[in-house]
Amino acid sequence: MTLKGRKNHYNVKLLRGYGVSVSLKHNKICFKNGIDVLSGKLNIEEWFVTKLPYEKIVISGRVYVSTEAIKLLCENNKNVILTDTHGHPISFINGGMTSLTGTKYRIGQYDTFRKPEKCEYLQKQIILMKQQSQLKFLKI
Repeated sequence: MTLKGRKNHYNVKLLRGYGVSVSLKHNKICFKNGIDVLSGKLNIEEWFVTKLPYEKIVISGRVYVSTEAIKLLCENNKNVILTDTHGHPISFINGGMTSLTGTKYRIGQYDTFRKPEKCEYLQKQIILMKQQSQLKFLKI
C-alpha cells in the first residue's frame, strides 16, 4: 500500500491472496505478495525490520507466516493483524510490554478513566474540539 520512495499518510501493508507469505530471510522481513497481474512477476519486498516503512501488517486469507518473522515484528513494535478472507478480524498480534515506562503509561491511562472528574473533563474537551473542527470545516 505504501509507494516506494514516497512517504504516505498511512503505513499499513496489506497481504492477501494466493502465493502470499511473510518470512525471515538473511535477517530481513520478506513479504511475498503474490503475482502482479500486469507484469506477471512475483511481488517481493525485503526490509530490515528497523527500516520497515510499515507500522501495521494486515494478513488476510490463506497466507504463510513464519514464527520467526512474527517474533521479530513484535519485538520491534510492529502490529500484525490477521483477518479471514472476508476481512473480518481474527487476531491482533502486538509485542508484549517489556518496558516499565510503557507499562506505567498504560496503567496511568486506565487510572484516568476510573476518576469521574477526569472523565467529565475529557468528555468536555472532546466535544469542544469537535465543535472547533466543524466550525473550521464550515468556514473553509
